[in-house]
Amino acid sequence: MTFDAEDIEEDMEDHNDPLVLTLPVAGCNIKKILIDGGSSVNVLFRDTFKRMELNDEQLMSSYYTIYGFNGAPTKTLGDIVLQVDAEPMKVDTRFSVVDAPSPYNVIIGRRWMHKLKGVEAAYHQYLRFPTPEGVMEIKGDQVTAR
Repeated sequence: MTFDAEDIEEDMEDHNDPLVLTLPVAGCNIKKILIDGGSSVNVLFRDTFKRMELNDEQLMSSYYTIYGFNGAPTKTLGDIVLQVDAEPMKVDTRFSVVDAPSPYNVIIGRRWMHKLKGVEAAYHQYLRFPTPEGVMEIKGDQVTAR
């Protein structure tokens, strides 16, 4: 899987945007999903959890404490496994549910990327991954990212 100059649109050359996607999660079309290859955990924010009409009884106990970039700890409310669809791939994904403010609805980290065997390129604004039918790609949403 490669990324090259042909993958860059004219208005993309001078940007600092993260890779933000819209993906179906547990049958809900979720916007503002940050793809963060630096994150060791997948995070589902409580506001999104509630909008998806999930309930606390579905949460599994968790012993994780998530540390942000400033070292501040955040205790999770619990974990939940939900299917994330990156057509044609469907990946059962463990999320830590966190009650914290965020501009994103979900943060997907390395674990999901490794399960998908995907490669993300924030500069090129693409996620690419192998499938039996060949390499598939999902384009980022720069408007939402900004």
